[in-house]
Amino acid sequence: MPSSTMTKAATMAAILLAGSIEAFSPSTGAARMELRRQQVVLSAMGKDPKNERSKKQRSKNAPLNAYVDMNDPIAFGEASKGDATKTVGSLESAYQLPTVEHPPVRDERVAKVNGGAVAVAADPPMEFNAKDFSMLHTPAEAFQILAEKGEANGNASTLKTVISAVYGGMCVGMGGMLSLAIAGNMGGVAITNPGLAKFVFAALFPVNLFVCLLTGGQLFTGNTANMMAAYFEKKVTMKQVVRNWLLSFSSNFVGCATFAGLCKYCGVLAGGAATMASGLVGAKTSMAFGPIFVKALLCNWLVCLAVYLSMQSKDMAGKYVGIFLPISAFVSIGFEHSVANMFLLPAGLLGSATGISFKTALIKNMLPVTLGNAVGGAVMVAAMLSFMFGRLGENH
Repeated sequence: MPSSTMTKAATMAAILLAGSIEAFSPSTGAARMELRRQQVVLSAMGKDPKNERSKKQRSKNAPLNAYVDMNDPIAFGEASKGDATKTVGSLESAYQLPTVEHPPVRDERVAKVNGGAVAVAADPPMEFNAKDFSMLHTPAEAFQILAEKGEANGNASTLKTVISAVYGGMCVGMGGMLSLAIAGNMGGVAITNPGLAKFVFAALFPVNLFVCLLTGGQLFTGNTANMMAAYFEKKVTMKQVVRNWLLSFSSNFVGCATFAGLCKYCGVLAGGAATMASGLVGAKTSMAFGPIFVKALLCNWLVCLAVYLSMQSKDMAGKYVGIFLPISAFVSIGFEHSVANMFLLPAGLLGSATGISFKTALIKNMLPVTLGNAVGGAVMVAAMLSFMFGRLGENH
């Protein structure tokens, strides 16, 4: 192989090696790679890079590659003896090396190349924000999401509110029927270990809220919090709040009662499931107004916290955990949920419940539970969160 060709190959290999080594230094790699390339070329021409660097300085305002002609057609070895920069351009042209766009380095320094000083622009350090990698919104952000949800519900059309609330009622009915079908047919286990049967019921029931929230359904109980959060933040009027509550409550009832009727018609509301539903009707209509009101208030505190926690999470698994824990807690404790009772009461009345009329179920259960749920969502969740993160507490 001719010596000139070997020299070219060796020089090209040295240039590529220099570039690959410097590529691992992101902050100053571009400037160092250019310097190394210049030194390799000067050495190949028989010139001492140290002596060349001591020559006349270039302007500090010149860009890093301003003196390198990337498109220069002069072949290797044809450059004038004193113009090393054109030799670099010739190397890249002869060996078709890719053009390198030199990004600014991250610190302010001067790169001395080929006897000249080149100012290297400073680049601000890369900012790392842990929030970009978090799977959770902050509590304050989640409250704003809750208020924005209330604003959207308040501005929704009547038909859209009715459809989404009927759908939400059917979701709750589905979860209730699932719990009755499993826990109600545990047989002797439920008799000898009633706590286990209650736990199974509570563990299965949260699926209804999970499906409802993640598919766009509306529930009266959740709307007591998001609508009032929007009201406290001046996003909706009280007229919009009342309108949404009336529409969502009545439409939830239609969805739940319809689902109970369909379950009775197709035969799944039978056997142990029907017996359990009937027993629940008797228990839910036998309490005084005060205790059942407090049960409902505490229930919707947990339910609306489940809604709030689901909004705080950014992924589906996190949303389910946020929903599961508060919902299973209120069911296990025995608190009262108006929309759940919109399914359980009709299911029990359609089953084998005797001596209890629909009117009795409404007065003894639905009325105090609805009032307690409204206070729990509006005061214990919406007002408290607004005081902590919103307008109600901005002057404190």
